[in-house]
Amino acid sequence: MEFMGMETFKIEILGTNSAERLLDFYMTTGFGYREYDRVKLIESVENGSWTPVVATLKGNDVGGYYLNWDPKYHLYRRMGMPELQDLRVLQSNRRHGIATALIQAGEEIARGQGRTGLGISVGLHAEFGAAQRLYVRLGYIPDGLGVTYDREVVPAGEKRPIDDDLALMMLKLF
Repeated sequence: MEFMGMETFKIEILGTNSAERLLDFYMTTGFGYREYDRVKLIESVENGSWTPVVATLKGNDVGGYYLNWDPKYHLYRRMGMPELQDLRVLQSNRRHGIATALIQAGEEIARGQGRTGLGISVGLHAEFGAAQRLYVRLGYIPDGLGVTYDREVVPAGEKRPIDDDLALMMLKLF
């Protein structure tokens, strides 16, 4: 798929042999995986339960994520919807429509697999402000179960650190 922003970029759906490419891209964004997470990503891409998707500009990866077809979050599992996870766009390539195109590609992929929706989560601290606004603009709504920590709903009155594992789970039905 080709998209026009300030320059033409392409969206590529990668295969089961592409885990290292996705990990290399994440490293360029400063998003390093712990060893356990690296192993999980490699295994999940290789066995097809995660589908990597990247945006390229002039032959370089500038954005990416993976679709998790077997998400940890109970509501997504129950609804049979994949979760778009770990969306990243290089800082120098933001605000050119790349994240929007990547998300829309994920929606097309999910529809193509007969899914009726797509889940996405967003962190609650200020670093995720742009993503919070983008997801709402693209039609994603909170799932109504409150905040989660590591994909588990946080009961009222309990405290959790405000870090990357504290998230609002959102969804979009097609």
